[in-house]
Amino acid sequence: MISKSVVRPHFLLCLICALYIGTPTALWGQLSRFGLPKQNAEPAEIVTAHGVLSVNQVQPGSTFQMAIVMQFAPNWHANANPTREGLIPTQVILPDHTDLVFGEVVYPQADVLEIASLGGEVPVYHDEAVIGFQTTLLDSAPLGQTTLPFQLTYQACNDEQCLLPKTIDVDVAIEVVGLDQPIQPINDAIFANLQLGSPPDTPSETATSESGKFSQALSKGYFWAFLFVFVGGILTSFTPCVYPLIPITVSVFGAGESVGRLRSFLLSVTYVMGIALTYSILGVVVASTGAVFGQIMADPRVMLPVCGILVALGLSMLGVFELRVPYAVQNRLNSVGGAGVAGAFAMGTVAGIIAAPCTGPALGAVLSYVATTESVFLGFWLLLTYALGMGLLFIVIGTFSGAIAALPRSGGWMYILENIFGVAIITVALYFLKEVISPLHTFLQNSAGFFAIAGVFVLAGVALGKFSQRFRDLPRPMQLRKTVGVLLAVAGLYMFVGGLTKTESALVWMADEAQGLEVGRRERKPVMLDFYATWCAACNELEHTYSDPAVKSKLSKFVNVKLDFTRNSAEVERLKQKYGIVGLPVVIFFDSDGHQLTDKRLEKFVEPEELLRLLAGIN
Repeated sequence: MISKSVVRPHFLLCLICALYIGTPTALWGQLSRFGLPKQNAEPAEIVTAHGVLSVNQVQPGSTFQMAIVMQFAPNWHANANPTREGLIPTQVILPDHTDLVFGEVVYPQADVLEIASLGGEVPVYHDEAVIGFQTTLLDSAPLGQTTLPFQLTYQACNDEQCLLPKTIDVDVAIEVVGLDQPIQPINDAIFANLQLGSPPDTPSETATSESGKFSQALSKGYFWAFLFVFVGGILTSFTPCVYPLIPITVSVFGAGESVGRLRSFLLSVTYVMGIALTYSILGVVVASTGAVFGQIMADPRVMLPVCGILVALGLSMLGVFELRVPYAVQNRLNSVGGAGVAGAFAMGTVAGIIAAPCTGPALGAVLSYVATTESVFLGFWLLLTYALGMGLLFIVIGTFSGAIAALPRSGGWMYILENIFGVAIITVALYFLKEVISPLHTFLQNSAGFFAIAGVFVLAGVALGKFSQRFRDLPRPMQLRKTVGVLLAVAGLYMFVGGLTKTESALVWMADEAQGLEVGRRERKPVMLDFYATWCAACNELEHTYSDPAVKSKLSKFVNVKLDFTRNSAEVERLKQKYGIVGLPVVIFFDSDGHQLTDKRLEKFVEPEELLRLLAGIN
C-alpha cells in the first residue's frame, strides 16, 4: 500500500507542470508584471558589435580601412541602410577626432526578406553585417594608443515584434607608431570583399608641403617666416618658367639709353615692384576663384594682351617704331625721375604673369596663410618680400645690363644687339601663344630633322634680316627683305626652343584618376599621379626624368596616371580640392594598398637620382 505522504508531493508537481504548459503566452506576459518569469524571453544580447582595422598599427600620414562588425542572435535582424520608408535604418555615427579624417561609410548589401511583423518585404541585415570606411591619420597625429568612440544605431526585429531603436557604443583602439615601425595587414577575411572607394579628402593635410613648411617657419617668429618667403622667391627665380624673362629684362635695361648704375638699379627695383603688384592681384584672383596658379597662361583673355605687349616691345627693338609714353605723362614723369620708370613698372607686371606657373607651391603657401589671418597688412608685406626674393636676380641683371648701353656706339653692333633682343622677345611671345593657339603647339617636334630645319630658318633669317640696321632706316624694298628675315629667324628660334620643351612620354599613362586608383588596388600595384599642364615648364622637364632607363624601369611596375590641368574644368576643380593643389608640378604616390604617401609628394622638378631614392621606399 502506497503512503499518502508519498503521493501528495508527486501530485502537486504534476499539477504545476500542467498549468505551466497550458497557460497562454499572453497571460504569462501579464503575470510578468508581478515578477513572474516571461515565457520565451528574448536573448540577453540580440545584437553585438565590435570594431576592426585592416592593419595591426598605423603611422602618421597613412590611410587604412576600418569596419564595424555586427552579429545577430538567431532569428533576429536589423533594418538595412537604406531601408523602407518609415523604418529606422542601421547607422554608424563617426567620432569627431582632430587627427583623423574619415571617408564615406559603406553599408553592406541587404537581403530582402518577408517580415511578418513589418507587413511585407524589407531589406535587412542578419547573422553578420560589416560596415566599412577608409580612414586617414594626419601627419600631426601623436604617437601612442588612442580609443575612438563610435556609435551604432539600429532597430532589431524578429518575425513577431520589433524592439525600440537602440544606440550602442563601439570603442575601437588604434596604436599610432613611428614611420620606422613595420605595419602588418590583419583581418584580411573581413576586408577582402569590401569596396570602400577612394581615400578620404584631407584638404588641410594635402595643401602642399610648402604650406606646412611655411607654417612651421611662422611658428618660430615673423623673422623666420619672412626669411622663408624671401628664400622661396630666390629659388623660384631659377625655375624654368622664369628663363624667358632674362632676355626681356636684358632688353628693357640693356638696350635703352645710357644711364648710371644707380639709375639702372632704381629702374630694376621698379620692375620688381611691377612683379609684386601682379602677384598681389593674382593672389586675390586665386583666393577668390580657387584657380590653380599658372592656369592664367591658358586663358586667351590674359595671354593675348600680354603677348601683344611683348610683340610691340620686340618690334620697337627692331626699329619698326619707337614706344613712347604720351608727352603729358612723360613731362610729369621727368619731374620725378624719368619716363623709364613707367615702362619698367609696366614690364614688371607682364613679367609677373609670365612667371606665374612657377610661383604656385611657394606663393600658394603664403596666400593660404594670409587667407586664414585675414591680415591685409601682413599679406602685403609677405607678398612684397616674396617678389623681392624672386626679383633679386632681375635687379642684378637690370643693374648691370645698363652697362651695355654705356658702351661706345661706334658701328652697327648696337643695332645688331637690339635686333637680337627684338627677335628673342617676339619668340617668347610666340612661345606663350602656343598655350592658347593649339596648332602652334601640335606643330612642334623633338627630332633631329625638325631642329635641322629650324637651324636653316635661323641662318636664312640672319642672312636676310639686315640686323645691323633699324627697320625704319631702310628703304622700302629692304624693309620687305628684313621682314622676311625676321619672320624666318623668329620661326626657326621658336621651332628650336619649342621643340626642346616638347618631350615624348617614356611611360604608358592612364588619364582617369579614379580608374587608375582602382586598377592599382585590384592589381596590388603602387600608383603615381602626375598633375601637369602644357604651360608648366617644370612638368615638361619631369618627362626627361621619366625617360631615364632606371626610372623608367622602376615606374613600369606602377600604375601611372597623368592628369591635365592646362585649363580649368569641373574635374580639375574636384582634383584640386581633393589633393590641395595650388601650383604645378605635383606628383603624388600611393602604395599597393591604396594608401596615399603624403611624405613622398613632389612639387618641383627632380633629377633621376633623387626620384629613384624616393621610389625605393614605395611598393
